[in-house]
Amino acid sequence: MSNSEFTKDDIEATSIESKKTDRKNAFLWYSYDMADTFFSQTVISLAFTPFALLLGALNGWDYVTTFVIVSAFMAGSNLLVALISPYIGAISDTLGKRKPVVIIVASIMVTVTMLITIWENFWWACVLFVIANFMYQTGRMLYDSQIPFIAETEDRSIVQSIGGALAAFGSIIGVLLGMVINGLGPAEKWSTVNTNIWELGSEEIGAIELGNLRWLFLAAGILIILMSIPYLFHKEKETPSNLKPRENLKQSRRALIDSFKTVLKDRNSILFIIGWFFLVDAANTTILFMVPVIEGAVGVDNSTLTYIIIITAILLSVVFGFLTGHVLKRVGPKKTFLISGLAWIGGVGFTMLAGWQLFGITTPWWLMFFGAVCIGIGFGSIWIIGRQFIMVLAPPAKLAQYNGFQKIAGRVSAIVSPLIFSAMMFLGMRTFSLDANDSFRIALGTLVIFFVIGMILVAFIRDPYKRYDAGERAPYEGIYDKKGKASEKIDTMD
Repeated sequence: MSNSEFTKDDIEATSIESKKTDRKNAFLWYSYDMADTFFSQTVISLAFTPFALLLGALNGWDYVTTFVIVSAFMAGSNLLVALISPYIGAISDTLGKRKPVVIIVASIMVTVTMLITIWENFWWACVLFVIANFMYQTGRMLYDSQIPFIAETEDRSIVQSIGGALAAFGSIIGVLLGMVINGLGPAEKWSTVNTNIWELGSEEIGAIELGNLRWLFLAAGILIILMSIPYLFHKEKETPSNLKPRENLKQSRRALIDSFKTVLKDRNSILFIIGWFFLVDAANTTILFMVPVIEGAVGVDNSTLTYIIIITAILLSVVFGFLTGHVLKRVGPKKTFLISGLAWIGGVGFTMLAGWQLFGITTPWWLMFFGAVCIGIGFGSIWIIGRQFIMVLAPPAKLAQYNGFQKIAGRVSAIVSPLIFSAMMFLGMRTFSLDANDSFRIALGTLVIFFVIGMILVAFIRDPYKRYDAGERAPYEGIYDKKGKASEKIDTMD
């Protein structure tokens, strides 16, 4: 496919891309990034996983049973996103409006998150989390699709890096909120997720109270609302289709099918989406089980120290978030992707080594801080890189739909990752009779394999970034010859 095959929608979409970066508008837009990053850190990483695991202990389940059930709910939530998010992206593209849909899904996300607080029940919490996570992921997809209408081409990598770095403050606020809530009331009201709780007697387990942890969901919902207020005043360039709802649905379905065919024709897009699947699978798993890994695998039995480790990673992600924009602008998303992959591998590697009891020797737990450094580099860069990659590879009028396909890869991986991780835990504890500490390390080892596979796939992408940066848009004419190899035109630009 050549540039001459641009559709009318592609040409119109290109014409309304931002020709000048409005800094004030960009900062209003950033506020939602910070709010949903706060949700990810507070609700997904700090609140839900520990809350659900502790409720499982109260139900009398053993460690691995609880872990598998929680992972199954995580997988189910991400399955919904994988099935539905591309369709929602197609609808928003056809409507020419994304901001209103972001506000709607964010409102539902906040409401169901706060509802978790009203009942201390495992099944209630899991069902509401499935809904909240679906809305969070959908809002994230649509928010990312607004980037071309925020900044001009030359500024997009920098604007994204600023947004990503500022968003990290949402994570910091989330950790601080967790520390405050944890400090309220008697100390026994918030037990850690250390594997020792599964070794307690029934009377000791029955005495566990979760009152202050339970209220973290309500507090998180309120803060998300406050953080998101500036976003309401952000101005989005719209291209309304003026179609009736039924016609819009029909056209959206057709557009989604066309986009799928376009992706299948482009080797670069296929390599990126599959590579993204493997990398983001391992990254999401690292984030999802961060607290159980630090306390259950590394052996840190102090929740305050756990938060200090997490804050270390977040602060570094802020620094490297800013740096990522400059690296992206200089070398493009492909090479930056590979750098990020190496950082994630280092982060998981140090985490595996920290506190490991091997041949009668226990490695120092503080190696986890080196893991936090590497994870901070990876966390501060990977999402920014993903956005930029999609903008480089997607035809202008199909950006939200391509974001949807990227979400499919990310969400399918998020279905697979909790299941594989919990399967490795099950294998270690039930088949090999290992303790939770060693079983966690087996599970972490699978993440390293996923990172490596993702990096290898992306390494084979023929990088069109310089042509994109010069103003050209996908599909790029002559990027492959008839044998599927890159043409001389693109070779000269690598």
